[in-house]
Amino acid sequence: MKIMTILMVLAWSLMHGLPNAMAADANTKPAQQVKNAADKACAEISQEDATRLGLIRQMLTEGKPHAAIAHLDASKVNNEHAELLRADALRQTGRAAQAQTTYERLVNSCVSGYAYRGLGLIASNAGNQQEALRYLKTASQALPTEHSIRNDYGYVLMQSGDYASAVHEFLTAVELAPDDRQAAHNLILLLYQQGDTAKAEAFAKQFGVVTEEMQQLKKLAQESNGAMP
Repeated sequence: MKIMTILMVLAWSLMHGLPNAMAADANTKPAQQVKNAADKACAEISQEDATRLGLIRQMLTEGKPHAAIAHLDASKVNNEHAELLRADALRQTGRAAQAQTTYERLVNSCVSGYAYRGLGLIASNAGNQQEALRYLKTASQALPTEHSIRNDYGYVLMQSGDYASAVHEFLTAVELAPDDRQAAHNLILLLYQQGDTAKAEAFAKQFGVVTEEMQQLKKLAQESNGAMP
């Protein structure tokens, strides 16, 4: 099941399209090893290359992964950040096998945490929830203040039925990045799924979620609950 958040239910499917992830038990490293990899300093790059990569990252944010790949090819930038952007773009265009190969190559690099996040998203989309949980937990341990990873981890926890842990991750994401609408929407969705309408509406007011968004979240929660066995 794809990781997504409400307002962008359709758009998020573009950002997380993917295939099977490898077995995490055999390949996910102990947290300290991953943290050590994440603490590695990436090679310095020129201001010009940094600007190029920033523009490419923006393309991915705007849902233009094909354009991002074209610009990566044109830029000729060859470093860990460029490789990570390429893996993200490949994943978003549905070429998960290629993306996975690149992510696996990056798990020992200075972008290790983000590489594990990519592997987690691939596993989640393939329906491998336990693998997704392990990968995203590892990513969260490597980058504990990265709000997008905490949100992704929370969503998979919610899908696996660990609601208490999911709430913690969503709240952490929102507190780290108050403007993170995805985490706020996921938190409200979870509360609706649990039937806690009062808390859902309280958080909606706190986060400035409008009535139309609330209706969409409530409808999705009802559909989700209706699909449960």
